[in-house]
Amino acid sequence: MIEIRLSRGLWRLDDGRPLGPAGGFGEVFYGDGEDGPVAIKRLKITADAAAHREMNIGQALSSRRLDHVVPIFDHGQDANSDRYYLVMPVCDFSLQDRIGKSGPLGWEQAKDVALDIISGLEEVGDIVHRDLKPANILYHDGRWKIADFGIAKFVQDSTSIETLRRSLTPTYAAPEQWRGERPAGATDVYALGCILHAMINGRPPFLGTVDDVREAHLKSEPPSLNGVDQRLEGFVRLMLRKNAENRPSLERCRKVISEVSARPLRAGSEGLAIAGAKVVQQQLAAEAARRAEEDARQTRQVAADEAISELRGIMSRLFDEIAAASEVVERSDRGVKLGTAELAYDQPTRLAETDAQSGWDVLAASKMRVGGRVDRQAYHQPEFYVFNATLAYAKIPDDTSYRWREVSFFNWRHGSMENAPVALNPSSQEFHLALSNVVSGWQTAFGPAAIDGEDEEGFAERWIKLFTKAVGGRLNPPSGLPLSPSYFK
Repeated sequence: MIEIRLSRGLWRLDDGRPLGPAGGFGEVFYGDGEDGPVAIKRLKITADAAAHREMNIGQALSSRRLDHVVPIFDHGQDANSDRYYLVMPVCDFSLQDRIGKSGPLGWEQAKDVALDIISGLEEVGDIVHRDLKPANILYHDGRWKIADFGIAKFVQDSTSIETLRRSLTPTYAAPEQWRGERPAGATDVYALGCILHAMINGRPPFLGTVDDVREAHLKSEPPSLNGVDQRLEGFVRLMLRKNAENRPSLERCRKVISEVSARPLRAGSEGLAIAGAKVVQQQLAAEAARRAEEDARQTRQVAADEAISELRGIMSRLFDEIAAASEVVERSDRGVKLGTAELAYDQPTRLAETDAQSGWDVLAASKMRVGGRVDRQAYHQPEFYVFNATLAYAKIPDDTSYRWREVSFFNWRHGSMENAPVALNPSSQEFHLALSNVVSGWQTAFGPAAIDGEDEEGFAERWIKLFTKAVGGRLNPPSGLPLSPSYFK
């Protein structure tokens, strides 16, 4: 037996007699105190991790009338160690025990459990449980009660978000918890919807690996409930909406669940309930599609922002190398100048996803140019010439990894080489026409050539040579297109 001293007295914990399997936030053992047997929960957190925060779970609940929440006799940090404990009554069994032993519940039984859970959530009001699941629903004094209120909040306040995520129960965690957003009352409504699945179907709505479960909570529709009233079927789907703000309130949950009975509906009402359930299913499918689209959009934005930062680094190193070669080089954030010659690139931008016939998926893009006055040797040469290229962060048909790529274009129908090669906007039809198998006037003048990573040195060498030509007045329009390697020598 281990003696622990908390704020309200001395308790003894028998670490050889666990009460059920260990949970995400701690493990429960048989114990005793002055008044007899108790259950003592040892939290998976130390004083160092908690940074000596006050464990105010007991204070938060002690002033309220709690008929459907497991009472807390004592709580806090053990005076003789750095561990935190909760002391509670010994309950008869958990809802998880009940389902595991007897299988799915009939609706009238499940209904009673659900209404007791709702009563418990209503009793605590503004406190979000955050880890509601069958193992935390305990039978005590002839009714179902919620255990472990406030523990998730205490652990979140005391540890990193990543630690909290590992502590949550994946099969009952709401989408906003997976996204790292702040839980609210709707988080517990979602968990209650999962519990209804566990009671009626014998299992929560989503199973599999942690990654599988996460993706399902974020994007998938829940399965059907076995043999229940169609109105309840549709309503539980509402409880499992991906967006927290679209879930029903606890008050509405109580009303609907109270009204649903095991008796069959009249034919007309049953038909209407079925139609209503289909409408809800369609709404959930649309909502899941919107959420998946939004997640994909955010993922693309993050990737594009990282790529833009990478391109700035590539260009900065290029400009630094040029500036180091001559003290009279004028250096700016996005370019260098020497005499009449200038090498620069445009501010990189993110691009929206397009259904491109070229097969290029471009996340971000910029334009690069080098030019200067030409030392004319013949009358037909231009006085000033600018060489242009598109820089696109993209994956392409023959290389499915996203990389920064350089590509430039010309239009053979225009005839003149004075303005070629040119840069095309990856959002334009011309860009994708030039890179597709469709016959058009647009073709690639150079590239595509990867310019990042192991190919950055070749990119820098190519543009330094072009800039050197421009400084010396020797940067001329090409004599033929596509460009030959000799153009860059």
